[in-house]
Amino acid sequence: KPGTTEAGPVFSEFRVAHPFGNGTFATSVRLYAGQRRIDVRTQIVNNEKFVRYQALFPTTIRNGRTVHEIPFGAVERPAGIEFPAQNWAEYGDGKQGVAILNRGLPGNLTTDGTMMLSLARATAIVAYGFQGGYGPGMSSDTGFELGKQLTFDYAVVPHGGDWREAGIYRAGLEFNNPLLVRKALPHAGSLPKRWGLLDVSHPNVVVSALKPGAGGAAVLRVYEAAGTPCPQVKIRFHARVAAAEEVNLMEDPGRNLPLAEDSVTFDLGPFQIKTLKLRFQPAK
Repeated sequence: KPGTTEAGPVFSEFRVAHPFGNGTFATSVRLYAGQRRIDVRTQIVNNEKFVRYQALFPTTIRNGRTVHEIPFGAVERPAGIEFPAQNWAEYGDGKQGVAILNRGLPGNLTTDGTMMLSLARATAIVAYGFQGGYGPGMSSDTGFELGKQLTFDYAVVPHGGDWREAGIYRAGLEFNNPLLVRKALPHAGSLPKRWGLLDVSHPNVVVSALKPGAGGAAVLRVYEAAGTPCPQVKIRFHARVAAAEEVNLMEDPGRNLPLAEDSVTFDLGPFQIKTLKLRFQPAK
């Protein structure tokens, strides 16, 4: 079908759909006003066996470096080999670059300046020993995903500088944790126009988790996301903090942290993870 375009004050979108092999292909490309991120949604109906679908992004960057996000960090990887990337893959030369954000699509590689994102692989078990509950006569043909409509969400972020300067780690988190909006009628309330539970002093320090802990405590986990030392990180809470303690990942007891005006201060090394156990004073 011919492409269709929708334009408005919030976003503009281009959509196209057409036959693709024995199936169909449709994609939409959306640009938001004031945002550098370009969102893409692709829908495929697959009727082929033993095929792989990839999205390709040619760039003009030559002799760049490929960096992939891994849990609580990022690592440079060689060209021409597919590796899993957690939320993002970036290719750049330090002066400029392109990042591909994925939502559950970890297969990424770059070769000859072209970034590639694996969307789906239609396959079955072809060479596997009978073990672990898999035995003769059992089928794995559901892996072909024949006749099903598959939907894939990903995004492109062009940027200046390197991935650290561009804050690609935050772009990946924003894409995978979209803003949730709840519609409500106007009403009176005690909350201010803007409020947050905590403020973090350094942009490369990322909050990974905030959850209830044992004995009525709260557990906060943060990490350094840019691979650079980060001294004197300060986290200020907009709540009365009675005690703060640094614990390990299993939340075993550790050292007490000094408090100053409901704030804690500590140092973080490159890609270091810290877990804090907090006790808040009851609200009056």
